[in-house]
Amino acid sequence: MRKSGKLMAVMILAACAASAGASGDVPLRGPIPFAAYDLDGNGMISEAEFSAVREKRMAARAAAGMPGQGKTPSFSRFDSNGDGQLSPAELSAGQQMMQAGRRGMGRGNRPTFAEFDLDGDGRIPEEEFLKAQSQRIAERSRAGYPMRNIGNIAVFGDIDTNGDGVITADEFSAHQQNHRRRMTR
Repeated sequence: MRKSGKLMAVMILAACAASAGASGDVPLRGPIPFAAYDLDGNGMISEAEFSAVREKRMAARAAAGMPGQGKTPSFSRFDSNGDGQLSPAELSAGQQMMQAGRRGMGRGNRPTFAEFDLDGDGRIPEEEFLKAQSQRIAERSRAGYPMRNIGNIAVFGDIDTNGDGVITADEFSAHQQNHRRRMTR
C-alpha cells in the first residue's frame, strides 16, 4: 500500500512538472486556489497533490529569487476530519488559519469559508451566506467589536463572481485576497 502511494506521488509530481511551464495557476504569494491543488480534477485534494503543488510553488519562488516560505504546515494540519483528502472547505479554513497566524492577529478577524458554509457541502448559496453573515455580525457585536465598517460589508453578488447563485471556496478566497489588497493600499 505504501509503495502505491509513493508511485501516485511520483506520477502527480511528474504531471505537475510537465504543466509547470505552461500554467500560472500557482501564485507566488498568498493562498493557492483549490483548483490549482486538485490536479486530477476529482473535487478533492490528496496528500500527494498537496505536496506536489507546494513543491511547484517553492521551485517557482526560488526561480524568482524570492525567500523560502519557512516552515509550512503539514497536510494533516489541513485535513480536519482525518479522511486523507481535503475538501474545498477544509483547504479554505486551513489557509485562513495560516494567514491569521502569520499576521499574528489570531482567528476571528476574517471569516473562514467553513464558517459561512453552514451545512458543510462546500457551497454557499445566498440564503446561507446571509444567515452566516448575520450570525457573525451578531456574535462580533456581542463580543464588543466596533462595527465601524458595517456599511462596507460584503455583498453576495460581489463574491459570487461567476453568477451561478453559490459561492465556492475559490470565490470566497479570491474575494478576501482582493479585500486585503484594497485595505493595504
